[in-house]
Amino acid sequence: MRGLLLLVRRHLRSSAGATLALALVALLGAAVVSAGPRALAEVHSRQLAHATAEASPIARDVVATTSVVPGFGAEYDPYRGLTFDDRGTGDVSVDAPRPAWDEYLDGLRALRDAQPAPLRDVLGEPDLTVSGPRTAVERVEGNDVASPWVVLRAGATTPDHVRVVEGRWPEPTPVLVDRRLLFAGSDGVVDVVPEPIEVALSAASAAELGWTVGSVHVAPASQLAPLVLVGIWEPVDPVDEYWAHNPTAVVPEVVVDPNIGKIVTAAAYGDPGTISAWLVGPSTRLWFPVAAEGVRSDEAPALLAQLRGLTSRTETVRPDDAATFHPASGLTTILENVLGRRSGVDAIVAVLAAGPLGAVAAVLVLGGRLVVERRRTALALVRARGASGAWARAVVGAEGLVTGVPAAAAGFGLGLLLVPGHVTGTQVGLAAAAGLAPAVALAGAASARGLRSERTDLGRTDLGRPGARARDRRRLRPVLETLLAAGAVASVTLLLQRGVVGGTDALGVDPLLAAAPLLLSAAVTLLAVRAFPWLSRGLERALARRADLVPFLGAVRATRDPAGGVVPALALVLAVAVATSSAVLQATVSAGITREAWAQVGADLRVAGPVVGEQELAALRDVDGVRAVSPLADLGQLALRSGASGEQVTVYGVDAAALADVQADVPGAPERLAELGTPVAGRLPVVASEALGVAPGTTGLALGATELSVLGTTERVPGAPPGSRFVLADVGLLTDVLDRDAYPRIALLGLERGLDDAGRAAVERAVLDVLPTAVVDDPVEGQAELLAAPSAAGLAAAFTLAVVLSGLLAAAAVVLTLVLAAPARGRLLAVLRTLGLPRRAERGLVLWEIVPWAAVALVVGAVLGWAVPRLVLAAVDLTPLTGGTEQPALAVDPLVLGALGGGFAVVVLAGAALAGRPGRDDDAGRLREQAD
Repeated sequence: MRGLLLLVRRHLRSSAGATLALALVALLGAAVVSAGPRALAEVHSRQLAHATAEASPIARDVVATTSVVPGFGAEYDPYRGLTFDDRGTGDVSVDAPRPAWDEYLDGLRALRDAQPAPLRDVLGEPDLTVSGPRTAVERVEGNDVASPWVVLRAGATTPDHVRVVEGRWPEPTPVLVDRRLLFAGSDGVVDVVPEPIEVALSAASAAELGWTVGSVHVAPASQLAPLVLVGIWEPVDPVDEYWAHNPTAVVPEVVVDPNIGKIVTAAAYGDPGTISAWLVGPSTRLWFPVAAEGVRSDEAPALLAQLRGLTSRTETVRPDDAATFHPASGLTTILENVLGRRSGVDAIVAVLAAGPLGAVAAVLVLGGRLVVERRRTALALVRARGASGAWARAVVGAEGLVTGVPAAAAGFGLGLLLVPGHVTGTQVGLAAAAGLAPAVALAGAASARGLRSERTDLGRTDLGRPGARARDRRRLRPVLETLLAAGAVASVTLLLQRGVVGGTDALGVDPLLAAAPLLLSAAVTLLAVRAFPWLSRGLERALARRADLVPFLGAVRATRDPAGGVVPALALVLAVAVATSSAVLQATVSAGITREAWAQVGADLRVAGPVVGEQELAALRDVDGVRAVSPLADLGQLALRSGASGEQVTVYGVDAAALADVQADVPGAPERLAELGTPVAGRLPVVASEALGVAPGTTGLALGATELSVLGTTERVPGAPPGSRFVLADVGLLTDVLDRDAYPRIALLGLERGLDDAGRAAVERAVLDVLPTAVVDDPVEGQAELLAAPSAAGLAAAFTLAVVLSGLLAAAAVVLTLVLAAPARGRLLAVLRTLGLPRRAERGLVLWEIVPWAAVALVVGAVLGWAVPRLVLAAVDLTPLTGGTEQPALAVDPLVLGALGGGFAVVVLAGAALAGRPGRDDDAGRLREQAD
C-alpha cells in the first residue's frame, strides 16, 4: 500500500496536465448536475407564479356561487317569519335582520385551514358579495343614457375597499314585512309606499347615470322600492383584485346600441340586511383569492390533485346555514397548462442532456488514454517486476480519485453557489458519479491492452495469424454493434408507436425519450465509422496520383491508424448533433409561438369591443400608418343546407379585398380571400371550415335560399373567435343576399410596411382615440409575452448552454485526440524530416488526423440534428409551450445552422492549431528509440 501511495504521489507531481484535465471535467460535470436540476426546478416554479399572476382573478381564484344569502341560518328567510298579519295594520315595516357574514367567513377560513398543503397555503382571505338581478330604472331627464340599469349589491368587506368622497355610506333602511303590500288594490291588501333604499355609487357610475346625492330613482317595472343615492365613493385601489369579482362597480358597463342608444349598467351598494331583504333571486359570490408565488415546482402536481378534490365536492360551511360551498376554479386549467409546459421543457432538456452526457463519457475515455499514455513507461516497469494488472489499475484509479473527488466536491459547491436551493439525493449521487468518473476512465485505460503500443488496424501475431485477443475482439464487436443498433431501432419504434404524450401524464424525465436519441446517435456513428474506411480508401486512390506527399499520407493514416479510433468520432458527432438539435428545436418552438400569436390576432392589429360601424371604419382607415381595415362581423348561426339535410354554422362577414391585403403575410390565413367579393355563376363564394368536411369546388350547398360556391377550406380564421364550424364570405354580399344588417365588433388592421415600434404605438393610440372602450391586440406583443415566459426563457437558456457545452466538448475531444496521437506522429515526423519533409507540411498532417473525422461528424451530426427534433415532435406535446392547439411544424433557421457549422470548423481548426503546433523535436532521440 505504501508503494502504491508513493507511486501515485510521483504521478501527480509529474505530467499532471492530463490528470488535471480530467479533474476539470469532473468539476464542470458536478457543477452542471448540481445547478442544472435546481435551475430547472426554479424555472418551473417561476412559470407557475408567472402563469397565475398573468391570469385574471376570475380565471384563477377559487369561486363558488349560490342562490342563497348566507348568514340567515338553516332556513333562509330574511324576514325571520314575520308577516303583515302578525304585525298588525299599523306597523308595516321593520328593520331587516343583518346576515351573520363574519361568522360565515370564519367558517370559510376553517374550511381553508383544513385543506392540506400546498392548497392551504395558496388560498387567501375569503370574501363574499350578494347581488340582485339587473334592474331598469327611470332615466334622468337631460342625461344621454337612453337605458339605465342597476344591480343592487352588498359586500362583506366593501366598505374597507372604498373611500366616500361625497355623502355617506348607506345605513339600514326599514323594509316591508310582507312584499305583497306593494300590490295596490289586491284583495284586502293595504297599498303601502316603501321607504327608499339607501345606496352608494362610484363617482364614475354616478357621473355616467347623472345621479346626485339625495336623488331618488324608481324602478317602474319591478317590485323594488325606490333608490336614494346617499353616497358617492372612489376605490381605495382601482386595480385591487377585489373589483374583478365586483363587475360594473368602479366603472359602469357602457354599451352603445345603434337601435337603442347608450345602455349603462352600474352596481349600487347598500346595507347588507336591507339589500338581502329586497332581493328577488339573489346571487351570492364566495371566493378565495389565489396566490401561488411560493409553490415549488414539485408541489404543482399535488396542488392540482388537491384542487380537483376541493372543486369536486360540496362543503357545508356552517351546520346551521343553508348556503353551501361548491367551488370551481380556472386554476386547474392553469396548472394543467403549466404542467404541460413542464413536461415539454423536461423532455427537451432530457434530449439535450443525453448527447453531452455521451460526449463527456467519450472525452473521459480519451483523457484516460492520454494519462495512461503518459504513465506507460512506469506502469510497464512495475508490471515487468511482477505487479498485477489490478495493482496497475489501482495506481491510476487512485490518481483519478485523488483529483476527481475534490474537483467534484468543488463543482457541487460551485453549483450551490450559482443556484441555491433544495439539495436532493439524486443531485448528490450524480455529483459523486462525476467525481468517480476520472478514476473509472483511468482504470479502464490501464488494462493490459491499454499498456501495449500497437497499430489500431493490426490485430495479428508475429506469424501473421490473428492473435487470440484480436479474434475475440473481432467476434465480440459485431455482436455489440448489432445489439446497439437493435436497441436504437427498438427505442425509436417504441417512441413512435407510443405517440405524443404531454400534460400531467408526462411529468418527470422519460427514460425512453432520453435514451432513444443517444442510442440512435451511437448507432449512426458506428455506421459512419464502418463506412469511413471505404470512403477513405477511395480518397487514397485518388490522392495517390498527386505529387505531394502530405494529402496521400494523411488519408492513409486516417484509415490505417486513426487518432483515437471511434471514441473521438462519437464525441464529435454527439457534439454536432446536440448543437444542431438545439438550434432546430429552438427555431421550431419560436416559429410555433409566432404562428399562434398571429393566428389569434389575425392582423398587424385587432380591434375588438364596441360595434365598429361605417363611421368608425372610415376613421380607422384615415389613421396614419394604417394600410387596410377589414371588419369581421359575426352574423350568427344559420342553417347550411346540403340537399335535404342541414346543420347550423357560424357565418362571418368580412371585406374580402381588405382582408386579403391585411392577411397577406399572416401564417395560416385562408387562400383566395380576394375572390370572395365576386359571385361565382350567381352563387355566393365562401371559405368553409375544414370541420364541415366539404372540398373546394363543392356545389349544392346553400344558406337559406342562397347557393354557395366553396373556394377553399381552412382550419380557422385568424383573428376570429375560436369555432369549429363556420363559413366566411364578403360582408357586402352577405347583407344583400341574407337581408340582414351586420354589426361587426372586430376590425382587423394592416399597417404600413416597415413601421417601427414607435409607429405601431402611435397607431394604437390613434385607434383608441377612435374607439376608447375597445381592446387593441398586437401579435408582436403577444409573441414577446410568450417568449418572455419563464419556461420559454429557461428553454432558450438551455439551448444556449447545450451549444456552448457542445463546443467545449468538441474542442476537448479534438485536443485530447491530437495530443494522444502526438507520440506516433512525432516518430513519423522524425523519419520524414530526415527524408526532407519541410516543417510547413507538418500542420497538414495534423489536420489530416482530425479533419476527415470532423467532416464525418458534421454530416452525421447534421442528419441527427434533423432526426432528433422529429422524434421529439412525435413523442412530446409542445403545444403548451407555443400556446396553440396543434404540434408546431419543424422549423429550420439556415443562418443559425450556418453559424453553428462555421463555429464547429473554427473549434476544430483552433484545437488542431493548439495541439499540433510544430516545435523543436528531438528527431535523433526518436529515431534511436525506433531503432531500439
